[in-house]
Amino acid sequence: MTTPEEAQRALLDIEERKQQSTTAARSSRWWWIGGGLFLIAFGVAGELAPDFMDDWGSVFVWALLFLAIARSSRWGSRFFGRQVRPRLAGSPAHRLGLGVIGAVVALLLVLVAMWLDVPHLALAFSIVGGLLLMLAGPWWEGRMLARGSRT
Repeated sequence: MTTPEEAQRALLDIEERKQQSTTAARSSRWWWIGGGLFLIAFGVAGELAPDFMDDWGSVFVWALLFLAIARSSRWGSRFFGRQVRPRLAGSPAHRLGLGVIGAVVALLLVLVAMWLDVPHLALAFSIVGGLLLMLAGPWWEGRMLARGSRT
């Protein structure tokens, strides 16, 4: 029979292990900063060198998409030095639904800005998106991983 103190210690050990797993699954803050800076640079390059971006812009987008997918896979996590693969909170249908809602909202924002004829639209979106990625990315990842460790 276990004593209440032993049971309390066992629960604390479980919580510590969950926190260790969450910490190990987090990306380095430098990934977020680098990603945000790249997004800003991508928008600036599109503004300053539109011919170059017409030729090479899609290559950059496909390379970043591959990098994002690779980092979320098991072999990509090992390759990039992550100790564990994060377990995402929520069901795949829930995450897909949120992704679709986010994409529709972003598309509507772009269409409204185009309709209003906002100058330098791509530059503005890349700066806002890059800053958002740098500042809110680590917070969002920590929030999602903490939610996943509570289930």
